[in-house]
Amino acid sequence: MAGTVTRTDRIAVLEAAGFTILGEAEDASGVTPLAAIRAAACASVVPRVRIELGDDDVERTERAWRETARDACLFDEHGACYLCITGPGASTLPWIHARLPERACFLPILRERTGTVEFVAVSPAGHPVVAVSEEEYEHRVVVTSAHDR
Repeated sequence: MAGTVTRTDRIAVLEAAGFTILGEAEDASGVTPLAAIRAAACASVVPRVRIELGDDDVERTERAWRETARDACLFDEHGACYLCITGPGASTLPWIHARLPERACFLPILRERTGTVEFVAVSPAGHPVVAVSEEEYEHRVVVTSAHDR
């Protein structure tokens, strides 16, 4: 995605990826997108899962994120969480409250539309933060808390 990320861009990308958009929120129980991004990018955060880059790395990364997010209790009883895609200006926009697509398929579309697999998500309760980052040789799934940073 070239240029500054807008509210309309984010919604269009997430809808194209199969998410059901439920609304927006400035924060999730006190956690802003910027706070979650900073927490996930903190040098002391150890990745929960590392996915070596290869032929099916995007699909393996989505599977790892889904399993990690489920195990960390990211989703509410309706299968929803708050999401922020990356890009210039994205951290200053409100969270997108969305329900995850039922079948695994969103990360390839996110990469196609934004040029990266990176995004951050937080539970409606504000904890945990579960994010995907793209490094030189691997993708990483991290679980952290913005409240501890």
